[in-house]
Amino acid sequence: MASPIVVGIDAGGSKTRAFAVDRTGAVIGRGAGGGANLLSSPDPQGSIGAALAESLGSAVPQAIVLSCSGGDRPADREKGRAILVRLVGPEVQIEVTHDAIAALYAGNPAGCGVVLISGTGSIAFGRNLAGEERRAGGWGYLIGDEGSAVWIGLEGLRASAHHTDGRGAATAITAHLLRELGATAFMDVIPELYGRPHPAPAVLAAVRAVARAAAEADAIAVSIVQRGAHALARAASIVAAGLRLSDGPIYLAGGAFESLPSLERAVRGELLAMLPRATVEPVREEPAMGAARLAMRLAWGGS
Repeated sequence: MASPIVVGIDAGGSKTRAFAVDRTGAVIGRGAGGGANLLSSPDPQGSIGAALAESLGSAVPQAIVLSCSGGDRPADREKGRAILVRLVGPEVQIEVTHDAIAALYAGNPAGCGVVLISGTGSIAFGRNLAGEERRAGGWGYLIGDEGSAVWIGLEGLRASAHHTDGRGAATAITAHLLRELGATAFMDVIPELYGRPHPAPAVLAAVRAVARAAAEADAIAVSIVQRGAHALARAASIVAAGLRLSDGPIYLAGGAFESLPSLERAVRGELLAMLPRATVEPVREEPAMGAARLAMRLAWGGS
């Protein structure tokens, strides 16, 4: 008889990952899919289904936890539950939660500390030993997500637009952006920005352009990274103070830290200035593993 398994799924704006684990927490299956943001992705069910099917093979899970942006909103939670019920039926235990708590459990199996995420969006979330929780940020790219990849990309595009017009200082971001998109003039960037799925190709190209320009010590790019780092650290410090976790631990997660090493360095510096006694370390496992740990608790109990 096959060992009982559960699945954790992390559905992000640009990619979806699924881990199937057994009672010991050993990963016995992995799956991947495209972006599955429940609000903005074109086919979240298709992406979630692809990752889930690849992780399971022919097995039937006892429980599934889906972590996603907006998973703490009732409407999005119900949408995620409906997707999973269509995929696996009503007999499987299902829970939908937000992506930050899965990232925290990926950093710390006890789910205690502060996790600072900078990916497509950004958020700081914390939980202390008493089970109290607090968050800051995570309001989406139109009104927040400071320090995220999309925020950095949009700031880079604004800087390049100002450079092009002569309203702002010249920046190496512009040349890198045009090269990334194979464009000859900034006007050619616009079709890659508007009317495109989120995040638009121009935004993603601008993230890479800012990263390259910052590595060359371009003043505008360095300023964008530094402003983003300050906003991220400020969010984490507010969460840590509210939960009496000024000593940390603080975990860093998200693709923006991977694609912009200067952002991670700047965030560490800002955090240690705001919380000098805190420990700061990367989340060393994928958020899908955190979701899998939550699925283990759902199926088999534990703290």
